[in-house]
Amino acid sequence: MVIGRSSEIEYLKKIFNSNEGSLVTLYGRGGVGTSNVWHEFVKDKKYVYIKCPKASSKQINFLIAGDLSLKGFEFSDEFPSFSTILDSLSDKYKLDKFVLVLDDFENCFKADDSYIDILFSYVKLNKKDNRFMCLLVSHDTRYVENIFVSKIGKNALSIDGFLKIQPVSFIDLVMFFNTEDTSKCMDFYALLGGNIAFYKYFDINKTLKENIIKTFLNSDSVFRRAGNDVVLEYLREVNVYGTILYCLANGHNKLNDIFLHTGFSRAKISVYLKNLMSLDTVEKVSSFDTPGNENTMKGVYRISNPIVNFWYKFIYPHESYLELMSPEKFYDTFINDNIPDFLKDSLPLICKEYLNLLNKKHGLPIKVSKSGEWVGKAGTIHYIGRDEHRNILAAYCALGNDPMNYSEFEWFDYCLKEAKVKADYIYLFSKSGFDEDLNEMLWDREVTYVDIRNL
Repeated sequence: MVIGRSSEIEYLKKIFNSNEGSLVTLYGRGGVGTSNVWHEFVKDKKYVYIKCPKASSKQINFLIAGDLSLKGFEFSDEFPSFSTILDSLSDKYKLDKFVLVLDDFENCFKADDSYIDILFSYVKLNKKDNRFMCLLVSHDTRYVENIFVSKIGKNALSIDGFLKIQPVSFIDLVMFFNTEDTSKCMDFYALLGGNIAFYKYFDINKTLKENIIKTFLNSDSVFRRAGNDVVLEYLREVNVYGTILYCLANGHNKLNDIFLHTGFSRAKISVYLKNLMSLDTVEKVSSFDTPGNENTMKGVYRISNPIVNFWYKFIYPHESYLELMSPEKFYDTFINDNIPDFLKDSLPLICKEYLNLLNKKHGLPIKVSKSGEWVGKAGTIHYIGRDEHRNILAAYCALGNDPMNYSEFEWFDYCLKEAKVKADYIYLFSKSGFDEDLNEMLWDREVTYVDIRNL
């Protein structure tokens, strides 16, 4: 079983084992492991895999037919129609239920609208016979969420489910590397996030510096052009997107900040940010709704893909030096002194995951029904959770390398006052423990200490 995907696999199995044939759209941004999910799902089933290339409709059919010919399918025409290709599948699997995986399916739909009617007619024809399941697989979240349904019109009624593959959790990363070295896993998570498809490129037995050099800085590194790649594959005007991503990676995270740095109009920036959000590359920070709304910082954006964030933070501004310096010297010059601040930004995410997991297992003092973060003008509350009776649980994650002290708690308490939140329960997280004064505090409410290293 692939790590962290049991619920997704069970979802697909349930649909496959239903009384009718089915069609499911399976999608997720590159790196989150969408391919791992369908590979695991079909491994004990008869299936046909078709990769839809970026080409004209005639060329697509030619390439698909040529690929299937190598798998034992026969076609009388060198350029068979898509209908003929699908009929050949039915002929081969007359007595067996099978799965058709159409990977990068949007390439067919973009090339010619006729693919839509042909495919959905085929699905309807085979639905009652329960011999067929189609997986429409895509890594283009923007296409699936903003274009696909409107493009297929009434055919959308034939879709049995949309399954979006989300990034995996920090715990899944620890399980992947099968290690008790959670400190190093935290560093890895800051760079890779939940992009499980990329974990194989990192070596738990090597230092963070060695892993960064191997995956980002060598001339043949897998992430050498990671920032450009995510934009080039789906968007035009790379120069504009690159400039905006640089701004976000370097602290210009409000629309006006980006305007002042770039000179682009605010309307233009808003459109480009929206496109980046549709690719799950950028997110708009929405603060938890509190009475202290006037103290909330509004219109804040950040890069949600840590690999892209790292690339635009450290490589994009100094890329020319990669041609002039050794990877080791580049790391020592441009990364070494600033990497600690970059790594600590992932700690609140780990704390949120931990609290959400405890909540799911009924391990918190309240049953949280709504949660989020609060980004204020003075500071941030990393987690606020509220139950149906309006009891509040709030959490703060110390980001420094020293033990958390009382002055940090006072700052957190000040942020609570700014948000006008009275927390009934408080969780304090630290990766370096808690100093003596804080440990000996007598609290007027329930306070829980959590050492992140022991999660």
